[in-house]
Amino acid sequence: MTRSDRAELPLIIFDVDGTLVGGESYDWSAFGAAFEEVSGTTFAAGFFDKLTEVTASAIVRAALPQLNETALAHTIIRVAHGYAQRLAVDIAAHPAAFQPTPGALELLRELSARGYNCAIATGDWFESIKLKLNAAQIPWHPLPIATSSDRPTRAETIALAAERSGRAVSQSIYIGDGTWDLRATQSLRIPFIGVGAKHPALASAGAEHVFPTLEPAGILPLLDQIRANRRVPTL
Repeated sequence: MTRSDRAELPLIIFDVDGTLVGGESYDWSAFGAAFEEVSGTTFAAGFFDKLTEVTASAIVRAALPQLNETALAHTIIRVAHGYAQRLAVDIAAHPAAFQPTPGALELLRELSARGYNCAIATGDWFESIKLKLNAAQIPWHPLPIATSSDRPTRAETIALAAERSGRAVSQSIYIGDGTWDLRATQSLRIPFIGVGAKHPALASAGAEHVFPTLEPAGILPLLDQIRANRRVPTL
């Protein structure tokens, strides 16, 4: 496949947690412990239910609105460091804590074989997401990646992942597992594919395309359908 042929295909951008990688129980435990150690407080009951923006940086900002920008920036750095440290300890003690989700590795292989370019846009910070991707043995190193270390919002990380891929965000399709992922794609006006355990909630929130897993048998025909129904502009 030529470079021109690849440009005709949409860029496939993946979320990570709950999409490419499992292990959410270890993940949230480490994040919560790091936040509590740094801030001296825990997340209030119902806190996450009220969030409209779910990235690591946005969570800390929403939980500590009393801090000024300088204090917030310092706090985010400390929470990110403590979080990554805890994840490293968990992975060393429990090597199977973070596994690829069903179909993830197969889909990445199939997409590459068919000439699709892929990228990653995650709401996590870089150091912590790197640990989880490596633990799950996801072949992420060749992929452009944007994280909450780069931008505070999900939509901005998706747009940055497209930019780092040399593509317009309008040429992209995002695959994620959260209603916040859906909202980000709606703001960007790009197609969304919802996957994972929360797929019924995604459908209820208005996601048109949802699957329980990343198994290629479901995703690949849909990509062909989206391509047929939506002309992807080229640069």
